[in-house]
Amino acid sequence: MALSPDRAAIKALNEALDAVLAAAGDNPPQAVVRRIREGLAAHAGAVESARSASDPIRMPSGTFDPSDPKVVGRMVSLALLAQPLVRLADIRPSYGSGVYAIYYTGDHPLYAGIAGSETPIYVGKADPANDDASTTREQGAKLTARLLEHAGTIATAAGYAGQLPEGLHPIRLEDFLSRRLVCATNAQLVAEKHLIRTFWPVWNAETKACWGMSKHGDAASTRANKRSPWDVVHPGRQWALDERLVNSIEPGEIAERIAATLERVPPRRDHAELLEEMLRGFRQDEGAEADQGEAPMADASGPSEEEAGGPDE
Repeated sequence: MALSPDRAAIKALNEALDAVLAAAGDNPPQAVVRRIREGLAAHAGAVESARSASDPIRMPSGTFDPSDPKVVGRMVSLALLAQPLVRLADIRPSYGSGVYAIYYTGDHPLYAGIAGSETPIYVGKADPANDDASTTREQGAKLTARLLEHAGTIATAAGYAGQLPEGLHPIRLEDFLSRRLVCATNAQLVAEKHLIRTFWPVWNAETKACWGMSKHGDAASTRANKRSPWDVVHPGRQWALDERLVNSIEPGEIAERIAATLERVPPRRDHAELLEEMLRGFRQDEGAEADQGEAPMADASGPSEEEAGGPDE
């Protein structure tokens, strides 16, 4: 006896899921696992939509839960983007830990696509001095210290401008702006992740384009690593100039990765439109604005944690 159309369709769906698992095999490569997980996640949304469509009572697209880490990440990220821009060179010490974004406004050819835009070149977090800190004083002056450290790194590279190899271009500290947000302890963790997955800044290790700005050279294990892409195109840090180091990526490939990233994740140009984009993530009738879960250079080789600069990279 033939199955009814709806039962036949459900049977086909079950068989398709079985086929996906069978195709994976017993020990699938990590890339296959990632594709399957992402594909199933996408279809899970489609299944839920179909289920809702068959229900005469409308289902809201989501429930606002302020304890949900993803919601916290959105809220803190939005609060960061509401902060004023401050020249990186003008940062002064103040108490508090939290999240920050660094923006580029200069004429370096690698960053022409994001210069003067609302897309940061780098985002990061500064963890508190104590994991259970409940006040900004207890958190310590961690956020501004992190920004001052980055300012020093950029200034060091800028000071090497007169010795740059042919084909490389200088950077200047005065071409960098920043936003920072002091937030409750631990909120910085989910906010940093959301910011990275929203913008895919080209200096963040997760983007796999030009990582290494946060890398330190004070450990023997670090000195034994390859020269980071950041130090390849922005030389100047003494330990990274060691002739025994080899480049992790050559300048031409770094330029290609940056260009590919900006093509796949176009820079945001308008601040008001960016805030509206972030606010859409809270609208239940429209559904949460999806961040770009997979890095634009997902299949490219990337750094180890030590090569990237550690857990705060």
